[in-house]
Amino acid sequence: MGEAGALSLYAALLKGELEGDEALQASRHIFDLVMNSVHHAIWWKDVNSVYLGCNEKLAEYAGATTPADLIGKTDADCAWGPADVGRGGTGWYVDHDRMVVETGEPILGLREQVTTAQGRVMWVETNKVPLKDRDGNVIGTLGTFVDISERIEAESELKRTLEELDERVRDRTSELSRANETLQREVEERVRLEEQERIQLAQAEALRDSAAAIARSLQLDDVIEQVLRGVERLCPHHRSYVALYDNEGVLELAGQRYPGRPHEEWPEPHTRVPDLLGDLDGGSVDGSERDPISANGVVVLPLETADLRLGCLVVEPLPALDFTIENVDRLATIADQAASAISNSRSLLTTRSLAAVEERQRLANDLHDSVSQTLWTATLVAETLARSPDLDEQQRVQVDRLHTLADGALSEMRTLLLELRPSVIEETPLHDLVRQLVSAFSSRRNAECLIELGDPIELVPTVKVAIYRIVQESLNNIARHAQATEVAIRLSMRDDDLRMCVSDNGVGYDPEQPSDHLGLRIMAERAESIGAELEVMSRPGAGTEISLIVPAILGLPV
Repeated sequence: MGEAGALSLYAALLKGELEGDEALQASRHIFDLVMNSVHHAIWWKDVNSVYLGCNEKLAEYAGATTPADLIGKTDADCAWGPADVGRGGTGWYVDHDRMVVETGEPILGLREQVTTAQGRVMWVETNKVPLKDRDGNVIGTLGTFVDISERIEAESELKRTLEELDERVRDRTSELSRANETLQREVEERVRLEEQERIQLAQAEALRDSAAAIARSLQLDDVIEQVLRGVERLCPHHRSYVALYDNEGVLELAGQRYPGRPHEEWPEPHTRVPDLLGDLDGGSVDGSERDPISANGVVVLPLETADLRLGCLVVEPLPALDFTIENVDRLATIADQAASAISNSRSLLTTRSLAAVEERQRLANDLHDSVSQTLWTATLVAETLARSPDLDEQQRVQVDRLHTLADGALSEMRTLLLELRPSVIEETPLHDLVRQLVSAFSSRRNAECLIELGDPIELVPTVKVAIYRIVQESLNNIARHAQATEVAIRLSMRDDDLRMCVSDNGVGYDPEQPSDHLGLRIMAERAESIGAELEVMSRPGAGTEISLIVPAILGLPV
């Protein structure tokens, strides 16, 4: 019967036109038609995995002529089985059947590889469900599988393609990564070179500007300031300073700079600093020059011209940031420029000092030969007139006044000549210097002056000059501020110490009140310079007394 006849028969069965054996035969025929029309292999077994029936597709795979040939057999009786398990009755099929029977749960989508009776190995997708009676008891299994070899092959091909694609992507990504790394290194190197070029250009400009600024500076302070500014522009650092040797070979701080903190920790005048050059002098054992960097990373560069060492330039590094060789080379260039400029500045200062000394000497000679002689003559004339018996009382008073003024002017002139020729102060006895100061003071102020100088004392020049300047400043303060009518100056030796006292009966002042007495500070500094003790006592309305005590060992010449 063809398919059309089978469908007509099925329609008649549905309409109830067939009964009995005819209806049963029609149902079976329709069942066989459906079972054998699908591409799936279909079978059903009892609980012991014995075939109860199957379709033609399964019979074909199993090598049976008809589906009926498998009834009553198991898979072990067939010439087929899983591809990875040998023949000979192995129960490869039993496990899944027993699992379905025991659990009553289906197994769906099971992929396995089997070998047909014809020897073909294929991939199948298997489904097994339990068969139950009317009471729900499991009486067997119903299973199907379909050949999915082409699908598996397509999936494998797709997987291989994806893996190849992934491999290509990885290779390409690796190439791109390497190219990117190379490009990144090239960019970084270019940036580094550009930054290095920028730094070198900036440092070259700094060296050029510093050299020009240093060369333009004639004053020593300006030279040192320009040097430290140039160092600040050349390289980052914590602190830099210039120290110069004084006349006694002592290294003194001449200027320092803290980058970013220009007013921090300014040095006191003539502050002594350690001579770091001593640690770097002498060269190495083999005669080569030593590294100008000390153990703690500080750069110490000598400032010297020809064979004369003027001092040093010291640059302290930032924490954990050492100086490079290039930094040191550039700092050495600054040091060479600084040494030349400092030498020129000192030479200019010496030249100017000599010129000033010569000019003061010339002026002193002119004053001595002209004005001083004239005043001396005027003093003699006034003194001669004062002895004349022909003067009346009024004329005598005027002549005495003239004599006093002329004598005071002569004393002022002599004091001025001493200032123009400081060496004369060191050569003149202290008693004569004090009398000359008192004479000049008396000509300016109508005050009675008492002088008690005792026996002449031999003093070293520095002490003599300091005492002279303190007496001079004391009398100047009295003349300007004290309004005194009596002044006393006493000089004596007591307990092996030289004691000097200048007192007045003027208005005085309160030492506890803030004041700007520059003269007192100057006197204190002069006393400190010779190791003497200066004491100032005063109170309002009770005058002022200035006492100076000089240890004898400091005052007497060796």
